[in-house]
Amino acid sequence: MKNKTIKKLSSSELSYFCTQVAMILKSGMLISDGIDWMYDDIEDGNVKDALGVLKEELSGKAPLHEAMEKSGYFPSYIINMSQIGSVTGSLESVMSSLSEYYEREGFIKSKMRNSLFYPAMLFIMMTFVIAMLVTKVFPIFENMFEELGGQLSNEHSFMMSFSSGIITGKIALVFALIIVAAIFLIYLASKTKNGKAAIYKFLSNFPMTKPIVNKITAYRFASGMSLLLSSGMNVESSINMLLDIVDELGLKSKIEQCSRSINSGEEFLESVAKLSLFSSMHLQMLNMGQRTGEMDVVMKKLTDLYENEADQSISNAVSLIEPILVGTLCIVIGFIMISVMLPLMNIMSSIG
Repeated sequence: MKNKTIKKLSSSELSYFCTQVAMILKSGMLISDGIDWMYDDIEDGNVKDALGVLKEELSGKAPLHEAMEKSGYFPSYIINMSQIGSVTGSLESVMSSLSEYYEREGFIKSKMRNSLFYPAMLFIMMTFVIAMLVTKVFPIFENMFEELGGQLSNEHSFMMSFSSGIITGKIALVFALIIVAAIFLIYLASKTKNGKAAIYKFLSNFPMTKPIVNKITAYRFASGMSLLLSSGMNVESSINMLLDIVDELGLKSKIEQCSRSINSGEEFLESVAKLSLFSSMHLQMLNMGQRTGEMDVVMKKLTDLYENEADQSISNAVSLIEPILVGTLCIVIGFIMISVMLPLMNIMSSIG
């Protein structure tokens, strides 16, 4: 097991793990015994590998958060939250909250992947059809026109129309291949820190994706704060902790701004208002939550609100992209085929 390549657990796997650990703690069972049971019950896979390492570490009386850190399968967020839960004696509630957190994260990620799948398939289909026209169909028509061209010297307009169709097809194919290459380069860039920052900056400013990015950032900020506040930490400590354990670049930048404002003497709500994450109504909700001592409850409510809004924004964007792609596919291929077929039909009728 030590020689295996370690792959971080996915959001759904983390949600499953946290749910199981919360149930173990609620039953009064020792964590080490519960992990043993989980390891025996689960089938082979990444989760079983992680549980195997935890089983070994916990047998040496290591705390759960240390065992997770040493395993390498868990992100820093869950490790730090588990440590907070252990120190404050609220590990069960923290694990339950983490289960909900990673379930929501998994839903958002799955929604984004599924939303991109259909437009991507449409674009691939468009590229494939155009490539087939340019590489397989057009050469056949070109040969036919060359053979007929010597007999029909007066059909120059038809030949020009045919040529324009071929040129349009080739331009469309080159354009599609450039987009495919750009997508591949963006994928490679997303694996680097600077690339992620550049992609986030672009998405944050592009009109179509800006609302989605803002809502997802607001959702993650509220979700993280809700989790930390419900574990017994105050606002300032929660901000500092969130800054240490968040990896997502856009959210980390927002938290850094908030932390700097608080350290300079500003109130939490004033610093949050500068981030432009929440609407004025939601800021008012936070203000009331701060006055009544129920900031964690308000953050939980905002988490649910922005999760739904992010989901709706993604659906709206996809519903806009799909008809645009379908329309583009029909127009491009239709123009190419008309430019090619009409001259052929006219020449054939002339021959007749």
